[in-house]
Amino acid sequence: MELKAILADWRDYDDAAFRLGVFLGVFPPGQKFSEVKRMFWTDGYPLGEMLVDVLDRMARAGVLLKDEEDARYRWNPEPGGLP
Repeated sequence: MELKAILADWRDYDDAAFRLGVFLGVFPPGQKFSEVKRMFWTDGYPLGEMLVDVLDRMARAGVLLKDEEDARYRWNPEPGGLP
């Protein structure tokens, strides 16, 4: 499945980062979010911070939309500047 489809709907930052991690192969496909959620909710977990940073960078590049108020992301259906 493409990341575009995975992030088609708004997802909270932790769920979006987890799904990005599964997509990248960081977490195995059968991994449950509840088993790793602490790495997104607790400071000091470099992997969780890195995945959220990637989401932020994708939002700054226009690939994702970011809802700052609710800390969630989704795929930008009309990303500007992309082929």
